[in-house]
Amino acid sequence: MNIDFTEFYKILNPVFWDAFENKNRIRILYGGAGSGKSYHLGCEYIYKLLVEPGHNVLAVRKVARTCRVSIFPLFQQIISELNLQKFIRVNKTELSFTVINIPENENKIICEGLDDIEKLKSITFPGGALTDIWIEEASEATKKDVDQLNARLRGQAKQPFQMTLSFNPISSQHWIKRHFFDLKTYQKSIPVFILKTTYKDNLFIDKDYKDVLEGYKEDDIEFYRVYCLGEWGNFGNIIFTNWEVKICPYKEEDFDAIYVGQDYGFTHPTVISKIGFKDGNMYSYDELCLFEHTNIEAINVNRELDIQHKGETARGDSAEPGRIKEWQQQGYNVISAKKEKGSVSRGIDFLKSQKWYIDPRCQRLIQEVQIYHLKTDKNGEVLIKEDPVDIFDDAVKAHMYALEPLSAVKGIPSILSGAKSEGKKTLIEAKRDERRKRREIVKAQKRRERELKKNKAKNK
Repeated sequence: MNIDFTEFYKILNPVFWDAFENKNRIRILYGGAGSGKSYHLGCEYIYKLLVEPGHNVLAVRKVARTCRVSIFPLFQQIISELNLQKFIRVNKTELSFTVINIPENENKIICEGLDDIEKLKSITFPGGALTDIWIEEASEATKKDVDQLNARLRGQAKQPFQMTLSFNPISSQHWIKRHFFDLKTYQKSIPVFILKTTYKDNLFIDKDYKDVLEGYKEDDIEFYRVYCLGEWGNFGNIIFTNWEVKICPYKEEDFDAIYVGQDYGFTHPTVISKIGFKDGNMYSYDELCLFEHTNIEAINVNRELDIQHKGETARGDSAEPGRIKEWQQQGYNVISAKKEKGSVSRGIDFLKSQKWYIDPRCQRLIQEVQIYHLKTDKNGEVLIKEDPVDIFDDAVKAHMYALEPLSAVKGIPSILSGAKSEGKKTLIEAKRDERRKRREIVKAQKRRERELKKNKAKNK
């Protein structure tokens, strides 16, 4: 069976042609949102998988779970669009793609996480050595991660070894900027190819999405410069400085209390955030971040990964009552955040008051807190105290919704102080209100079930 790739270049943006042909040991593909970096690399690795025997690819992100909702479905999408299902076996359990029906070609792609980098050392390929590593969202990875992955590209292989880092730059203090752009540490011993692209280079960009990106010029010019034009960020007036990335040492059952928040999106993500308190400290210990998922699709992914459990109460954006209702209909106890006047300011104050640990699983939150900043005028002067830029804040909003019962309390909430106070009474009332709403949801579900049974009986 033959595959016709004679028109392959036509599905690639010309700006990526040099990257496609480049054989350097390390490639850097970076820039703004909407440039098509990830889609290009997905197409490139599918092409190499089928056309160039000897290519074995390890596609990674910092957190293994995120591969299931990002890199893996991207490869599936491309395989479907190019009608290549007859030539590639998909393994949804292993998150892998293996060539079939092509003689002398056992190439394979495996999608994995960097949660346990030692585990990656045991990965083997039936058709030979690992030749290609793709680090998607490479800004999530540490220098140690990258160095250990680079060390894996060794031995005898039919194809040249190559590692590709793709990412949108955020902080000018990031180690990637320091070692690849400023000091050029790697270039001293390894050939490095670097390509920067933006949404303006993407010939296939959706017009509505392009308009969204263009609109950020009016919202916040610095955010537009970083997020859309792919410049390294140097934000002033950063709001949160009290956080630290740290692997959470506790299991869910160890926490004194757990709070769950939901923020909804499509072009910007839907985020579920989970926050636990232990001995007066706050831990953002888990999250689900999904781009371009409908609400039902997000519910199904959450059901599969079990981030928010059915027995937990979550607070969602009250501006999206339809989405909240869909969660309720699927058996989840999601209630509306009140979002009263001053709630954003109170939410910020509460988050700033905490000793705040963020688990590496919460990559979206980590990105947001680095650049969450106050609105300024053209001269860089703060417009209104505690008035944040209302973009790239989905995980932060989910935190504010989740923690409303605490941020609304005057003084130190009892869960932090241990004292029997008015705050304690407020929390008890909040819990009672949650239970009441939960009972109402269950009653409504039972009424619907009874109505369905009656209708079925009538139709018989």
